[in-house]
Amino acid sequence: MGKYKFGKPDQEIELEDFKQKLNDSRLPKRQKAYLVVLYWFGCRRSEPLVIQKEDIEQKEDRLFITISYRYADPQLEEERVKAHKQSDVKIPRIPYSREKHGQAGGPTELPLSYFGVDLIREVWLQTNKARKVFPFSDKTGYRAFKKLYPTKTPHWARYTRVTRLRKKLGSELSIDAVKSFTGIRRDSTIENYGLKTKADIHKIADMLE
Repeated sequence: MGKYKFGKPDQEIELEDFKQKLNDSRLPKRQKAYLVVLYWFGCRRSEPLVIQKEDIEQKEDRLFITISYRYADPQLEEERVKAHKQSDVKIPRIPYSREKHGQAGGPTELPLSYFGVDLIREVWLQTNKARKVFPFSDKTGYRAFKKLYPTKTPHWARYTRVTRLRKKLGSELSIDAVKSFTGIRRDSTIENYGLKTKADIHKIADMLE
């Protein structure tokens, strides 16, 4: 069936619907917090899985979350954790997708008043130093999303966020800011979010009289 088994994203996930589904779900708290990150950030589903304790900081009523890096392999990860605990020695991190293309804009700011951000804060506070905030696999994250939306994939959350940001482009929001926030490389990619396909246009044209 390919990548788009249930079709490409063509509509946004409404916040009230997301709230209801998340509140009604029996998912573990960390998985719920992971889904909140996907909803607000519109990031790739694997990106939150590299967030560690030190990648989140609270300043007053806001969380600042950095999603920019991954590690080369489990061995490097294990060595880094040991080094962090035993001394100030740091093993260099390897740039993750948005960082390697120069699109990372630093920590992303989330007000605690936003829905679900309190969940992120709670699991972050419960996370040990130098440990992952979401210590599960990409497949587990994917399945968590499918619990809420059986006929959608996590990319629908990304579609929602990028589409909403695209609609706000103007004097106060530049396309470079959206690229930095989402890790998208090309202007054209952002400009196409939320637009109907050429195939749809042709279908309408065939109906004209």
